[in-house]
Amino acid sequence: MNHKTSYSLREKASFFTILGLLILANSAQIFAQKPLNPIKDNGPKSMIELVRADSLVGENSLSRTQTFLGNVIFIHRGVKLGCQKAIHNQSSNFIEAYGKIVINQGDTLTIVGDTLLYDGNLRFAKVYGKQVILRDKKVTLRTTKMHYDLNRDQAYYPVPGVLNQDSSRLSSKEGYYNTKTKYFRYIGDVEILNPNYTLCTDSLDYDTYTKQAIFKTFTTIKSKNGDLSAYKGRYNIKTKVSAFQGRAKVTNADYSLEGDTLQFDNTKGSGNADGNVVFVSFKDSLVVVGEKGLRFGETGLTKIIGNTISQRVSQKDTLLIASDTLWVFEKPKNKPSDTLSLAKKVITKDSSGTVEVKNPILEKKKAKLVPLENTEIKAVTPTDTTSKNTTPTSKDIEKIIADGKVEVYRTDFQSLSDSLVYNLKDSLIHFYTKPIIWNQENQLEADTIVITLKNNRLKLMQLVQNSFVVEVDTIRNFNQIKGRKIDAIFDEKSVLQTIKVEGNGESKYFALDEKNRIIGLNTVQCSSMQFYFKDKKIKSIVFRGNPESTLIPPKEIITADMKLDRFEWKANKKPTKESIFAKKFGNLIRNTKMMVM
Repeated sequence: MNHKTSYSLREKASFFTILGLLILANSAQIFAQKPLNPIKDNGPKSMIELVRADSLVGENSLSRTQTFLGNVIFIHRGVKLGCQKAIHNQSSNFIEAYGKIVINQGDTLTIVGDTLLYDGNLRFAKVYGKQVILRDKKVTLRTTKMHYDLNRDQAYYPVPGVLNQDSSRLSSKEGYYNTKTKYFRYIGDVEILNPNYTLCTDSLDYDTYTKQAIFKTFTTIKSKNGDLSAYKGRYNIKTKVSAFQGRAKVTNADYSLEGDTLQFDNTKGSGNADGNVVFVSFKDSLVVVGEKGLRFGETGLTKIIGNTISQRVSQKDTLLIASDTLWVFEKPKNKPSDTLSLAKKVITKDSSGTVEVKNPILEKKKAKLVPLENTEIKAVTPTDTTSKNTTPTSKDIEKIIADGKVEVYRTDFQSLSDSLVYNLKDSLIHFYTKPIIWNQENQLEADTIVITLKNNRLKLMQLVQNSFVVEVDTIRNFNQIKGRKIDAIFDEKSVLQTIKVEGNGESKYFALDEKNRIIGLNTVQCSSMQFYFKDKKIKSIVFRGNPESTLIPPKEIITADMKLDRFEWKANKKPTKESIFAKKFGNLIRNTKMMVM
């Protein structure tokens, strides 16, 4: 081949090379004119298609690979893929893309990032960048790495990510988002920050439609209205309503309520708990346990149902109340304090002045709260300013009502009754339906009994209708006193000091000499009587009216003479702290921090 021929061949080769590039460039420009709408899903075997690019800068015919630069757009099965540089492998139906990555699906979903790896056969995208952002209507998710499975409509971020929706910010170490169901699953160090609350847990499912958060690990929710915690449950971020399981608990500055399950409205401060319920009033040192609890935040009422035990701790003594049901009435918030305001729907007066239960709380019992006569005892008269009552008053609680098989234990008295009302402000406890009260060696019974506490000690018992007192003397004799109304007065150590009887008075008492030998058995009937005691012995007696008295010498005393009608010594029924715990929830309440054993 001569020199001239060689030159001619080189010219031809150059010509065809230039021509080929022009054809490719022209074809790219022509291909770039494909319309974007409508973007259709042409089935699982469809190939990734180029819509446009500023230029084609490389092509490998063997691997069927092309490299495009500038405003590159592909479409594949209803999804638009945009970038600044793309390497498109037609054989494997795969794209490797860089710069200003944009994935558009439908009218709402957009994913942006810096790098994209997209497998068209699997419809699977991996997006990387300093900030990878998924936007779907009002949902914005930010992370640095995201995998998006278009077949399953599921995005996954294996690195920390943050979701913003409305005014809430949700963060986690990793998570999933279903673009079809709008359902999130957060994993690891999950936190929801909201102007009104903070939620922390280890894993969480979240429905962006219903604003419902579902968790199966220990979770806490802190807000200005209180803190919630549980091991399982759901919480509505919008309504602040929760349904918790696994020793769920709600706590604020005033109280806590917990149970095996808990449903609670954090806005209203109302809810109910089931299973091993514990209610604590911090300011009043009150603990109540039971089987079920109802909390009414707007009215300040808490109701505990089923084998309840309440305990009020004080420096001098602790009051235990066991019952079937117990109500706790709090003082109204931002209103003048009134001892009857919270209970006015429970107890009302009729035209005769008799206080009658009108509310279902005690409606079954129809208990009559008979008005009490003004006491003559100076120490407890309200106008007495020289002897101030220093019994700790309630800071938040006004009344406690116990109903059904009521048992009470304090070191200075114990009782059984059908129901009671404890007015904490006035330090008064009303016992209803034939209560029995034991004080040391004394047994007191009546249709209704009212106790007055002073300096947190037993000061006065007022027995109304069918009143009966049994006092055991130093040699174990039963002195008995009964009448229509009896006032029993105690000293500062809760020791019986005086008994006043008004109406239909009767008594049987053993007269003793200085050596505690029986002088005789004295039987007295008198309308009004007063007994004064010292060292567990009757010191003196004052009778008003026309007493009828009989003294039986010791040798003539028989068993029938020793008892008044209706006498029955019931000390075997007296509740103890141990018996109350044994019947109820001993293990649970012993574990309560405020419990004093």
